[in-house]
Amino acid sequence: MSQARNGRAEWFELSEEGWRRSNRARPLGQLVREALQNAFDQNASRVKVRLAEDEVRIEDDAPAGLARDEFAFTVFLGEKDTPPTWRGRKGRGLKEMIAASDHAEVETVGRTLVFDHTGRHVKPNTRLVGTCLRLFRRTSVSEREEAVGLLRLTIPPPGVELIINGRTVRTPRVKESLEDCVLETVELHRGVERYVERATRVDLYHPRPGETPHLFELGLPVEPHHLPWHVDVQQRIPLAAERDAARDAYKRTLAAILLESLAPELNRQELSGAWVTEVLSHFTLSEDALEAYVAKVLPPRAVLSVDARTDDRARQLGAKVVDLRGMPLTALEQLETIVESADAYVERMEGPPRDVLVNPGPRAERFVGMVRCLSRELIGREVRVEFFERKVRDPSAHVDAEYDRERRVLRVNMRGQVRLDDPLAPQTLGIVLHELAHEAGDEHDFAFIDKLESFAGRALRCLVDRPDLLTPYASPKKRVG
Repeated sequence: MSQARNGRAEWFELSEEGWRRSNRARPLGQLVREALQNAFDQNASRVKVRLAEDEVRIEDDAPAGLARDEFAFTVFLGEKDTPPTWRGRKGRGLKEMIAASDHAEVETVGRTLVFDHTGRHVKPNTRLVGTCLRLFRRTSVSEREEAVGLLRLTIPPPGVELIINGRTVRTPRVKESLEDCVLETVELHRGVERYVERATRVDLYHPRPGETPHLFELGLPVEPHHLPWHVDVQQRIPLAAERDAARDAYKRTLAAILLESLAPELNRQELSGAWVTEVLSHFTLSEDALEAYVAKVLPPRAVLSVDARTDDRARQLGAKVVDLRGMPLTALEQLETIVESADAYVERMEGPPRDVLVNPGPRAERFVGMVRCLSRELIGREVRVEFFERKVRDPSAHVDAEYDRERRVLRVNMRGQVRLDDPLAPQTLGIVLHELAHEAGDEHDFAFIDKLESFAGRALRCLVDRPDLLTPYASPKKRVG
């Protein structure tokens, strides 16, 4: 048994074949992304990538080149102390690319490390700066196209030129930069990863034409996400083992920070995405952010649905009823602090009920008789009539009459437009037919419209077939005429 460098007997051995198979299965673009990560960390000003059928070539002009030969072949060996703004981690990237190849060459300052069927060996060269990594493996057209698509998403650091298959990668259009966003990150201290919270800058970009919005770590694409923009976090992100996905909790926190900061500036389309509902479901937003969301996503005079009858009354009073009961409960509870409910809106518009029953005496007899006559013909039974007076704060909340379907009572507002002296006046007759049609239900829906049309047609037919039926209820002047 051999001794490890720390003096302790070694417990494990690495299966090189297993290591090779594991990395060979990784997508080509993710492997090459590791080389970009190393080049950016080493302050390269130009990085060139060439993906060919049987060779992948990555070359940079970093001043120092590869610091130690072991960084190319000792798994998990890397820099022991690096800040959260350093892209590399765990000392795996370069080794994974080499392991996924049939053979490889790492040409760095003054020497070239060769990995072939005979093993690995080092030979001198005349390179003065940077590193050229040549990975020899056969790849398909689809593999290369997918890899190029991922790599061209990269947002190079300022002043760095990234060239992929002869084309320079352009930085997408900036949308916003947010400072002091407190997010979890990873730092390496004496080779041990530690998770800490740290304030950082988050840059937002408009995706280039044809691109899917992605989450980025220091300019390198991590995974697609459902936010409307590219989001580039300027420090390490806690990632899964294969470095191709962030933790769900981290992504939710990031989305909440963006929504809280940007809500007043975002448009309706940006605020209508599922990501906003997810944030509302997990985080409590400020009143300003909620008000911005409501103002841009919900229609003017929006109220929250309560029940069919109340909703219909709110619509009559000019409100736009929105039914958000399908939203998660925590999201709905937040919106209820900003958006009025339909019943609260109705009460506010109409004021507390202040109906006073009145008895209009003999002058209402002909009107009552006409209502009973029409109800017998149209509904098949007589309805009773009540008269009341109602004072309202808002004229738009005024009602002429109401129909109580359960009690079968037509309630007439004496302050409304019903004319007791002329029951067959067109407006009065229309009000009565309208209220009787609520036998179909409280809402003004298609069933109500069908019933109203039926009653109007049958009432007209009565006037044609039985002209004397309603004659007693006409005004005296019209009867004499």
